[in-house]
Amino acid sequence: MKSIKSGGRRLAVLAPAVALALIPFSTGTANAATPGWGSDKPDVIGDCNADKPDLCQYHEVNAWTAPGNWHAASNVFNNCQGTDNATYARAAAYETNTSYTYGTKETVEVSAGFSDEIQLGMKASVESNESWTVGDKRTVTETLTNTVRPGYKGQYWFQPLIRHSQGWLEVHYGSRKFGHYYWYYPGQGSTGFRIATPVAWGDGTLKGEMKWTTWKC
Repeated sequence: MKSIKSGGRRLAVLAPAVALALIPFSTGTANAATPGWGSDKPDVIGDCNADKPDLCQYHEVNAWTAPGNWHAASNVFNNCQGTDNATYARAAAYETNTSYTYGTKETVEVSAGFSDEIQLGMKASVESNESWTVGDKRTVTETLTNTVRPGYKGQYWFQPLIRHSQGWLEVHYGSRKFGHYYWYYPGQGSTGFRIATPVAWGDGTLKGEMKWTTWKC
């Protein structure tokens, strides 16, 4: 069990879990499954997931790190009917993973092997105490003691630190696909392929902030 500091406290954190499991993907048929592309273009995402092209290279155009959304990290603790303060010592936990999208809405499914190739095209963090690995699933846990007043509820929330990357994919085929050897998704020099991955401390533990909130029943 490792620990990190957050808001003056030490957060106990589990080591990173196994990378994304391989799941069935399109094998690149005439009916393209690549988000944003029609049937007149190859399924470059499905082909790269299946390691079919000679090259699947990610080109990063923009990158930045910012706090992500707040997520519920525990069940709601209820003292709605109580007449005295209720003290809770509970473990809060949050699990997150890398996400891939086309634009800002359509999810792109990426295999473990393809995510390794994508990471090669991403720039390293400029912070010496930060690291990230696309595809890794990480979990943060913390045990705290908090009090809920009569007529109130309480809950833990966690806000992960996220590294955002925007860019495009360069895909080379050994034979022509729809008349071309080279394809650029969603376009050469564009920022339509987007990656959001959790930031970790240098030792691999998840970075972010845990907070406790209460509200009336």
